[in-house]
Amino acid sequence: MAEQSENQRRAYELLGVLLERAARENLPVIAWTVASAQSEPILAGHCEAVDPIQRQDDFEAWRAALGAEAWPNGIKQDYGVRLHASVADHGVTVTLAAEIHNDEM
Repeated sequence: MAEQSENQRRAYELLGVLLERAARENLPVIAWTVASAQSEPILAGHCEAVDPIQRQDDFEAWRAALGAEAWPNGIKQDYGVRLHASVADHGVTVTLAAEIHNDEM
């Protein structure tokens, strides 16, 4: 239990750093979730803009800023495509996601 609390604390600290960076670099506002797997902290960014083009642009802006590696062509789902990227940053896994539905393509 103490390890999971420590993992969450590290993820929250990184979130603070990223939010400060977003303000300095004019990165888009996205939703963030802090989670803790058994062995590692996870910080998940969710691009949720109403406009699908903006959602993709927000995803790409954060992906580039973090140097995160995207899954080529996203993850195909029945409803559409889930863009996904991840990177390790100071011992925290940062993931980014954006969902593009078939009727938005």
